[in-house]
Amino acid sequence: MRGSTSRSTSWLLPITLFLPLLAAVPGGRWALPLIAPLTLWLAFRERVRAEDYSGACALGLAWAALLSAGVILLVFYAPEAARGGILHGEDYRREMFGWVATGVAPENDPRAFLPVHLLHLALFVVLTWASGGYLGLVMGAALVGYMSYFVGSYAVASGHPLLGSFAAWVPWSVVRVAAFVLLGAIFARPLLARRFWPFERAEIRLLLLALAGILTDLVIKTCCAPGYGLFLRRLAGPGVAP
Repeated sequence: MRGSTSRSTSWLLPITLFLPLLAAVPGGRWALPLIAPLTLWLAFRERVRAEDYSGACALGLAWAALLSAGVILLVFYAPEAARGGILHGEDYRREMFGWVATGVAPENDPRAFLPVHLLHLALFVVLTWASGGYLGLVMGAALVGYMSYFVGSYAVASGHPLLGSFAAWVPWSVVRVAAFVLLGAIFARPLLARRFWPFERAEIRLLLLALAGILTDLVIKTCCAPGYGLFLRRLAGPGVAP
């Protein structure tokens, strides 16, 4: 990726790990996704403006990993705060625990999950383009938040805190997060560059790479979700129930 710089990672980024503590305050379930991008935004914007897409993506992935780790730790050490303070977290946990325990859920049915994924993708692109990336990061923070709430809940219920934390981040979701980060870097550029279509050959190649990631996510999920759910069920034993 062109325009790589040697600028250091934003000093704000490590604070991301502690942002899930906002879940414990009144209104925290909304404050967390709205505020979470602030630890990334300035450095991310700088790199996108410089066409340093590799740097922007590296920061975005680090931010997502720190946010996820913070939510998982919150589930471990303050489960009640997490239950009430992670937007859509408990609903998603029940859905995913049902999938693990019974094998029946939208995860196993492309006709159920494909429209949702495509809606998320379209909404993410529109929000990113309209806000120079910030609202896309807000949406990303909400998605990472509730997925991480499930991961932490599974890790606790399974009795395998470390292994469960890695295993429950299902592979297709990891691919999706990476693809969304790249899309965010690309589609943040029009507003930041003040040009409706500032894309050249390099951006088109990156866009195709991101779309390949989205397609890979859907293919892996379609092919592997039933078997992976069984793997998670066996790893957790009777600890995971809807």
